[in-house]
Amino acid sequence: MSKKTVEIFWTGGYDSTFRVVQLSRLPITVQPYYLSDNRLNEKYELGAIEKITELIKKHPDTKAELLPTVYVSVEDRAESRPEIEEAYKRIFEKNWLGNQYVWLANFAFEHKGVELSIEKGTNPVRLIQKNGGFKKITDAETGDNYVVDLSITDPDYNALFGNFHIPLLEVSKLDMKEFFLKHGYDEVMKSTWFCHTPIDGKPCGKCNPCKGVVEEGMAERLDEEALQRYRKAKAVAKFKSTPLFKLAKKILRR
Repeated sequence: MSKKTVEIFWTGGYDSTFRVVQLSRLPITVQPYYLSDNRLNEKYELGAIEKITELIKKHPDTKAELLPTVYVSVEDRAESRPEIEEAYKRIFEKNWLGNQYVWLANFAFEHKGVELSIEKGTNPVRLIQKNGGFKKITDAETGDNYVVDLSITDPDYNALFGNFHIPLLEVSKLDMKEFFLKHGYDEVMKSTWFCHTPIDGKPCGKCNPCKGVVEEGMAERLDEEALQRYRKAKAVAKFKSTPLFKLAKKILRR
């Protein structure tokens, strides 16, 4: 009897790495995919995947067969489906949503059930809950998972997210941190990559993922220089929200 294969998007980041670790502890086959977007941080993400793969393979609790990560270049992406493009445009008219979900959704159309590691409280989760909801599914080999409930969710969100499995719906980053530490994955946790715009090969402290790391209780992942940049960026953002700044901006526009 062949082992079950779970397909998953893996960026080398905190959330998708956590899920890969979870799956690695099961007697299954794990097939990760990395979808390129020619991002500035791509070499760091791929470096993290390479290092973490070796750490997982050496971990005593690993039971899964972790297949080599399949790299999908921009040129090799699945052909974009018009219904997915149009659904995204209609959603984006009312709510901000990263355009990466368009090409992820196109890939998922050909790989139904591929796991997308978006965790509790993230923007896509909130939008889906606002415009429909999820339902739990249970697999004998991999346990509980979640999918968009197609019967109650807006068709545009079904088009974008309807082919994913979303295993981390009820998991927070602090839950993940507790799991990493409890089960001896400290080095794996430290090897994940999150920054979009690294400076000298280190997290910048200014991009949204860096801000999220601090605001979700994991400031220790930034060095002091990055933390200073984070504090400065927050102070500037706070000043820009003041009535005085808005008034000055209005005057300068005249």
